[in-house]
Amino acid sequence: MKTPYFDSLFDDFGIWQHTDGIKPILAEGYALDDATRGLLLCLALNKTEKANVLFDYIVSSRHNKSFYGFSTDKHEFITFPASEDAVGQIVWSLGYSISVSHKSTDANKIIASMKPGLIKMKSLRGPVYALLGSIYIDKYLAKVLYNKISKRFNGLDKSWFWPEDTLTYGNGIIPYAILRYALIFNDKKAEELGKNILKFLEKACTHNRIRGPIGNDGWFKKSDLTPAIYSQQPIDTAYMIWAWLALYQISGKSIDLNNAKKWMQWFEGQNVANSIMYDTKTLKAFDGIDPINPKDAKNKGINRHSGAETNICFLLSRWMLQNTKTI
Repeated sequence: MKTPYFDSLFDDFGIWQHTDGIKPILAEGYALDDATRGLLLCLALNKTEKANVLFDYIVSSRHNKSFYGFSTDKHEFITFPASEDAVGQIVWSLGYSISVSHKSTDANKIIASMKPGLIKMKSLRGPVYALLGSIYIDKYLAKVLYNKISKRFNGLDKSWFWPEDTLTYGNGIIPYAILRYALIFNDKKAEELGKNILKFLEKACTHNRIRGPIGNDGWFKKSDLTPAIYSQQPIDTAYMIWAWLALYQISGKSIDLNNAKKWMQWFEGQNVANSIMYDTKTLKAFDGIDPINPKDAKNKGINRHSGAETNICFLLSRWMLQNTKTI
C-alpha cells in the first residue's frame, strides 16, 4: 500500500498531530496517541524507519513512571501525566511491537514498569486499550483487565447496553478489544459480551438515520430519540470496522464481514454528506463531517483538514480488510 500523504506527516522526531489538509500545522505539535496508533500502522505496513521514529518518541515521552501526552513543535514535552487512553494505547502498540519482534527488549521493559498502574485505571477506555496490548504478552494481565472491563456491563438492560448515560467517542474500541480477547483465548463468554455490545452500538449508529458514527456535536444521550449527526469522525468509523472484522474472525459468518465492509463504505461516500472521505490518489483521509456551512455549501460539510489520527485509522482499516487481520 502506497501512502504518500501519511508519509509526509513525519519528521525525524515524530508524526505531526494536525494539518490544514496540505501541510502540518506546526504550532499544534505532536500527540502521544498518534505515536502509538501510528506505530501499529507502520509495523503492519513494514515501515521500519518510521516505526523506529514513533517508538523512540514514546520512549522519550516517559517521565516519572508515566508519560507526557503531547510535545510542542520545539520538541518540548507538555501535558503530564498523559490520559489513561494514551497510556493504554502505549501498551497496545508495544505489545504488538513485541509480537512482531520489533525492539522487543525495550518494549517489554517499558510495559513491565507500567503494569502496577494499569490495573488501577478508572476510565472506561484506558483498560480497553491496554487489554489489546496485554493479550500479546501477559495472559494473566489480560484476564485482569478483561474482568475489570466486563464488570461494567453486569446487570445492564439490553435496551441501553452501555455503562454510561451517553455514547460519546471511540465506542467501537470496547467490543473490538473484548472480541480480540475472545479470539486469542477462545473465551465464549467474552465473545458473547463483545457481540452484544457491538450489536447495541450498531443499532445506535443506524437509529433513524444513515449508518455513521455518533456525532460529537451532541453525542447520543440515553434519553435522546436519535444520535447527533454531526460532527462525525473517522476514528469512530474505523473502530466499528475493526470490531465487526474481529467478530468475523471468530464466527466465520459472512454477515459479520459484510458489516465491516458496510462501515468501510462510509469512507467511500455512503455517509450523510454523500461524499468520499479521502483523496483516491494519495489516500489522504479527511477529518470528518460537520454541519454544512451556507457560505461553502458545495463542500457538504466535509472537514478537509487531514490529521494523523484520521489517516492512521483510515489506512489501518484498509489494511485490516485487505488482509482480513486485526491487531
